[in-house]
Amino acid sequence: MINFRKATISDASVYANLLNQSWKDTYGKYVSIEHIDDEFNIEKLTNNFENYIKDSSFELYMIEYEQEVVGILELGSPEDNYKEDMQKIGEFRTLHIKKEFQHLKIGTEAESFACSRLKELGYSICCLWVKKQNEKAIKFHEKNGFVKTNYICEETVDGAPSFVMEKVL
Repeated sequence: MINFRKATISDASVYANLLNQSWKDTYGKYVSIEHIDDEFNIEKLTNNFENYIKDSSFELYMIEYEQEVVGILELGSPEDNYKEDMQKIGEFRTLHIKKEFQHLKIGTEAESFACSRLKELGYSICCLWVKKQNEKAIKFHEKNGFVKTNYICEETVDGAPSFVMEKVL
């Protein structure tokens, strides 16, 4: 059974560890581990978590599978304006699932949940940023109805170029 629940302060440590490890598992081939440990520093993430979940521009969900937290999902208003009119665009900001729980349809359900929730919030388009090297994610999002756009960010802090994908809700 998959459950999505809003994050609470008690999720701080689980969130920080899951995000750090997921970045290492997913991006460690082309983003330095040092950068990941700096950008997703477990102690810093844990200490700042209470302020983070109070931010009203997005919603953070913990993904539970058989009552164990196995992932995180973040959605809300876009962090980056990549085109002129962004008012009807919501962003599916983050989806990280523990490596050992991938391929159980959790990601597909999470993406469906995110799109439905964004639609409830009044958005008509869902966007997400994906790293060019993350072919697995690109295929996953395309399978779920997202299409590549021409909005590209070549100069990223972590050195891994990204682009935007969109889906009409």
